[in-house]
Amino acid sequence: MNTNKFGNTGGSFGQTGAQFGSTYAGMGGADSKISLRGKLTNLEELIKSVSEDMNFNIKEVQVLKSEKDTLEQVLIMKTQDVKKSLTNELNRIEEEMRRHFAHQKAENGRLQDQISKIKGEKTALTQQLLGLQKRITEVEIQIGAEEQ
Repeated sequence: MNTNKFGNTGGSFGQTGAQFGSTYAGMGGADSKISLRGKLTNLEELIKSVSEDMNFNIKEVQVLKSEKDTLEQVLIMKTQDVKKSLTNELNRIEEEMRRHFAHQKAENGRLQDQISKIKGEKTALTQQLLGLQKRITEVEIQIGAEEQ
């Protein structure tokens, strides 16, 4: 007897080929040794066997559909969790970048203020230097004029 993965035997609805053939042959000619009652009994057994196989297969299909639905729900939940995690991570990174950009902008402004202040100090020192050079020149001229 061949048994498939669902526990059913091979052949027509759970019967082996030999069983089905003998049942069918028994239903045939007048020279058969099986009486009408025997034929009916065989048919009833065949119907019962087919019915049991169908019920088993229906239950198996229901189980498989249930497993499929469960797996779909699990996958949907996992997909939603991953999407939520990625969205949260993206929001966190964007916020961190905004903070860094704001900090960098403030630092750039502070450095620009220092550069402007230093340029102002340089201009003031240059003017003082020119004033002192002019004063030295005047003093040298005055000293030179007094010596003569």
